[in-house]
Amino acid sequence: MHCRATTAVIILTIAGSIASAAPARSALPEVFQPEQLLWEIELGLHQYTVPQIDRGRMYLGINDRNIEHPVVKRTDGGILMCIEQATGEMIWQLPIPRFMDGVKPPYHFNKWRCGVCSRPAIEGDRLYIVGPRGDILCVDRNGQANGNDGPFVDEIAYMGVPRGADYQLSDSDGDIIWQYNLLTEVKVFPHDVCGTSPLLLGDFLYACTGNGQDDVHRFIANPDAPSLVVLDKRTGRLVATEGDLFGTRLFHGNWSSPTAATVNGRTLILFGGGDGILYAFEPIRQASPDGKPQTLEIAWQHDCNPPEYRMRDGKPVPYSGWRTKSPDGPSEIIADPLIHKDRVYIAIGQSPVHGRGQGQLVCVDIATGREIWSSRKVDRSLATAAVHEGLLYIPDLTGRLHCLDAETGEHHWQHDLGADIWGASAIVVDGKVYASTERKELWVFQAGRDKKFLSRCRVRSVAITPKIHDDTLYLPTQRRLLAIKLNP
Repeated sequence: MHCRATTAVIILTIAGSIASAAPARSALPEVFQPEQLLWEIELGLHQYTVPQIDRGRMYLGINDRNIEHPVVKRTDGGILMCIEQATGEMIWQLPIPRFMDGVKPPYHFNKWRCGVCSRPAIEGDRLYIVGPRGDILCVDRNGQANGNDGPFVDEIAYMGVPRGADYQLSDSDGDIIWQYNLLTEVKVFPHDVCGTSPLLLGDFLYACTGNGQDDVHRFIANPDAPSLVVLDKRTGRLVATEGDLFGTRLFHGNWSSPTAATVNGRTLILFGGGDGILYAFEPIRQASPDGKPQTLEIAWQHDCNPPEYRMRDGKPVPYSGWRTKSPDGPSEIIADPLIHKDRVYIAIGQSPVHGRGQGQLVCVDIATGREIWSSRKVDRSLATAAVHEGLLYIPDLTGRLHCLDAETGEHHWQHDLGADIWGASAIVVDGKVYASTERKELWVFQAGRDKKFLSRCRVRSVAITPKIHDDTLYLPTQRRLLAIKLNP
């Protein structure tokens, strides 16, 4: 069963220690020992979310290729799944069928079988995600086990239970508390995927809408639609947007997630725009008494593209695309910002379909928006940087892993990993840097100013960004999720 721990993983408790035997066709990379494998589960065809862990439970988004449900069938949609952290056993699942009825050109999303690409924001007994078919969902942490909480109560229809089927919701089904439909409420045209994660701050939920180009990449389908919305976390009511800030300035779409940062007692909402600009917004303090949506106030903005990426000889440099695949021109921000101390680190990049090209990594002072340093050695990148003991690690689409000084931007070393990297960020664990490529290879380096390659090995399916929790490495791949004990 796709949501059950692999039965070939034998876990024995002997004198207080755990011993494991990996199954014959385990996806465990060779860099780890079989006894480190706690459990391994088979998922779907795609997984792009970093697992989110809360109070002994893990939440992840996948596609529905291997769905096992009494009546809901595969549609190339997605699943939000809740599993037990200790065993990998499924607790509940919320199938989200691929929704294309009435979604015709110029819409261009929900076609790539990516499933749920949003990492849940969690507070108390509520989860919040950007759904794969253009909505924002508030979901009960406990699923249907504690009843069908409203105001949303039509999970039967939402999950795609066939009409006439004799089916009642069970404890293993998810429970939607409220839904906000971006397509109908603010006329958003998500492009490619709804692939961002929301941010909780106070009473409000901040979320990127994914608004972007039409189906043939000729124009922004609705330049008046917002790229960033703020909802009341309790009701799902629209509280604010960024106004008409982006509009026709968008290059392609919006896929960066909002992040909160606090410096000297002041909190700002940081958002990487689809126009290549990093924005800092003042957070919403309270909803308008008249219920009308507010416009977010800009604290500062910083263009992450050098001027010559945008203009040359007095003329705009064309943006790349899937047809031209030009290495020149400006790029948007797709990666999520990394907050470290009083600084934010962010790279510019484009869809991997657009090919490799010039990029830039910038370090910006959060309080003022002033650029502290930048590096053009980092090409287009979709990765979030990692900082460890004063050093920053980031891969780029070209397939190079970079190490820079986080304070000064000095470039210490780089290594060509031999394949594109766009679905994973590097992480540092126990003094080791892990980076994976689209060639299904996992590379390991010693963390430090001097490059020290340790190992590389094959992975059965492409690995994405791992998660560390309780001395356990949770390694997601496109098809499997592995729990690996780091110090067995």
